[in-house]
Order: sequence, then structure tokens, then C-alpha cells
Amino acid sequence: MKELFQTLKQNKKFRLLSVIVPLAIVFVICSSVIVAQSADISRLKKQEAAYSAQLSAQEEENEQLIAILDSNDKDSYIEQKAREKGYVKSDEVVFYDISGSN
Repeated sequence: MKELFQTLKQNKKFRLLSVIVPLAIVFVICSSVIVAQSADISRLKKQEAAYSAQLSAQEEENEQLIAILDSNDKDSYIEQKAREKGYVKSDEVVFYDISGSN
């Protein structure tokens, strides 16, 4: 009789462990997935904010360029950009200060 009671007691422990251990494993796996997804969401939100700021700056630059193209003063703008790149007019003489003093 004692043996039967001990066998049943051991079976209850075995059944309890056979339920608890897989549930604990599933819980740990789900928790790690949730933490990883949360980190990804945070990273993507930061990336979205950076892209939104970049988009805003580009739209502002586009508006400025459209305003320049629509104005009558676009030739002077083109000339300014060409001079910034080192271009000169065909009849101009360019002098460079090579003395090294400012």
C-alpha cells in the first residue's frame, strides 16, 4: 500500500513537472522575443525620427530651389554656385594669395 501511495505521489510530481517545465520554457522564450521586439521598435522609432528630420530639411531645400528657379535672379544664383566650385568667366583673371598669411 505504501508503495502504491509513493508511486502515485511520484506520478503527481512527474505530471506537475511535465507541465511546469514546458510552460517555463515557453515563458522564457516568449519573454526573450518580446524584449527583442521592443528593442527593435525603439531602434526603428529613432530611425524614423532621423528620417523625418532629413525629409523636412530636404523639403525646405527643395522649396528654396523652386523659389530661386521661379525668380528672375536665377542667373546670379547659377553664377554664385559656379564660383563656389572654382569656375571663372572667360575674360576674368584670378589671383591667388600664396603668402600663407590671413
